Amino acid sequence: MRETMELSASERRHQIVRYVQETGKMKTDQLCSIFEVSEVTLRRDLEILESQNLIRRIRGGAIPNTSPPLETLFQEKLSLNTRYKKDIAVATASLVADGHVVMLSAGTTTTYIARELVKKRELTIVTSAINIAGELAGYDHITLVVIGGIARKGSYATVGHMADQALTSLNADFSFIGVDGVDLQAGFTTPNLMEAHTDVMMLRAANRGVIVADHSKFGKIALSPVARVNEASLLITDHDANPEYVAELQQRGCNVWTCPEDRGI
Repeated sequence: MRETMELSASERRHQIVRYVQETGKMKTDQLCSIFEVSEVTLRRDLEILESQNLIRRIRGGAIPNTSPPLETLFQEKLSLNTRYKKDIAVATASLVADGHVVMLSAGTTTTYIARELVKKRELTIVTSAINIAGELAGYDHITLVVIGGIARKGSYATVGHMADQALTSLNADFSFIGVDGVDLQAGFTTPNLMEAHTDVMMLRAANRGVIVADHSKFGKIALSPVARVNEASLLITDHDANPEYVAELQQRGCNVWTCPEDRGI
């Protein structure tokens, strides 16, 4: 298969996934022959693909990964419930005044919030999300503070002791935190332990710590707790949130803003 000699590493891995999915099982020596690479290179490819939940390694080869990943990759999540996330972003940005200091966690809803905040003047935005930092870096009227740490591929969040240490010395008017689960008993949760700890630090660093989550997160529980439902200043959700569930949250001390549909989007 001579055309594979010109494939980049990422293209080769994409083709490996395709072969594995189409055949149901591929041996290591078969893949080495097809792509004309060494066994060392092929094993490294398989390690990377397994870490991305795209295949499963077995003795002597690989099979498709039929198990769902613990968390959906960022670009996939960005395209889910887009209308609701944009509605939440517009409502959230309306709380922020020119000159405020705002913290943004990693996440797709907070990415949409960042895109609304650029319409403000002279903001300082502190973020642990490298994708948000990339989008905001070119704006002269935004003072951007990027929290360092280990970058997580699944969410573009920076986490770890460097991120947490930086947050201990910062204060903000608002922090806006995206979560994967909103549950009456478990509270606000997210899949990654280290990311959850950074989110907690952001909530504590702000005068008003705000959770942002569309209605699809209601009733779901992820691995790592961020806050109890009564510990955040406000939960902002969309207009399709179940009113009975919202009422239950409010009874448990959660201040909920069900934002209107923004028909201008």
